[in-house]
Amino acid sequence: MKRRSFIQKTSVGLGSLLVFPTLSKTVFPNNPVADELPKFKVCRLTHSPKHHFFGYYGMSPWNQSETKMVCLESEFQDRLPNPGETANIGLVNQKNGAFTPLEKTAAWNLQQGSLIHWNPLKPDSEIIYNDQKNDELVSVKLNVNSGNKSLLPRPISAVATTGKHALSLTYGRLGRLRKVVGYANSVDPYANEAHPQKDGVFLIDLETNETKLIVSIAEVFEKSVTEYPELAKRHMWFNHTVINPSGTRFLFLARTRNEKNNLDSAMFTANMDGSDLAQVIPFGSGVSHFGWRNDNEVIATFYKKGETDMKHYLFPDKTFDYKAVGVGFIIGNGHCTFTADGRWMATDRKDSSSNSQSVWLYDMELDKGMILHAKPVNEKRYFSGDIRCDFHPRWNPSGNKICFDAVDNETGTRQMHLIEFINS
Repeated sequence: MKRRSFIQKTSVGLGSLLVFPTLSKTVFPNNPVADELPKFKVCRLTHSPKHHFFGYYGMSPWNQSETKMVCLESEFQDRLPNPGETANIGLVNQKNGAFTPLEKTAAWNLQQGSLIHWNPLKPDSEIIYNDQKNDELVSVKLNVNSGNKSLLPRPISAVATTGKHALSLTYGRLGRLRKVVGYANSVDPYANEAHPQKDGVFLIDLETNETKLIVSIAEVFEKSVTEYPELAKRHMWFNHTVINPSGTRFLFLARTRNEKNNLDSAMFTANMDGSDLAQVIPFGSGVSHFGWRNDNEVIATFYKKGETDMKHYLFPDKTFDYKAVGVGFIIGNGHCTFTADGRWMATDRKDSSSNSQSVWLYDMELDKGMILHAKPVNEKRYFSGDIRCDFHPRWNPSGNKICFDAVDNETGTRQMHLIEFINS
């Protein structure tokens, strides 16, 4: 199927206030198979006066049976959290958006929340989230029905769908080098080391609570510095671990800042024990966002060498065989994520010329896409910077709903929104 001509205009457009669900009309000029793309409705789920958000993408606020949704509730969104300030973790009523608090966390930020995951071993009743106890960062297993809790020795950054393992990063280093994804009151134990041997990606055994370093920052530095000698003068940190669907490999970004203080990153993949480490996107490419389509294919946004435009590229793991997705339709950067079957990709886009954000959908089988929803960001501080509110689309397990965070233009509060597909 040829691409380029498949764009949908939603009935809830730029400048409108999103309050109640609205059925969108699909318009595809000269497209004989327009009905193959789904119709949908969009609504704001949660309500002011407090702020409600899930945080990041690539994980789902829904439990496995989709009977429960989880999110954070905060008193503010106009600054980063200070040490000791907490957010509520709770459940959202999917019919009326009411929030029921369960616990508080002192390890949270506006960009990623507390990295809440539903525990795959108890996918309908237990969540895992980050917290601080006695000035130490930990993660918590919480049964949302009984309130029973247990602690894990390190904060999580990703949880394998097998439920056997989680990955962990040192959030003190993130807090020092990129505050937007760090936690208040966290400490970098190797602040004086540019490429520490004892820091990197850690593996947590969720059954025994044992932890071990599986990929060190020093290892990635030594693997990269010959080709990219600029790294010798820069402090490096790791960010954004994502595990493939079967829990056999993971990806992560190795990040630095260049002489202009701009991010300069590369992507690596590895087995869950840290072996078979491979660079899949080099430094200097501007790699930004990412996800697994399946166990062997990765999606990422970056600048391919020799090209001037950032694109969404799909490629097999451990290769540089990049293929642009949605050529002539998908524009620039976006938080890209797939349904479980790998057919549908959701992503988002920011347009700085209009201070607007939008959610996009792409059918990988039919090679077609549509714009699901667009809305203006009335205050620029929520469009970019450390307190920005990115849409961060994330799917429900069934693949017929998308949840995204956005500032509600009527109340000025950060709230969860839903896109629900009709007869999909």
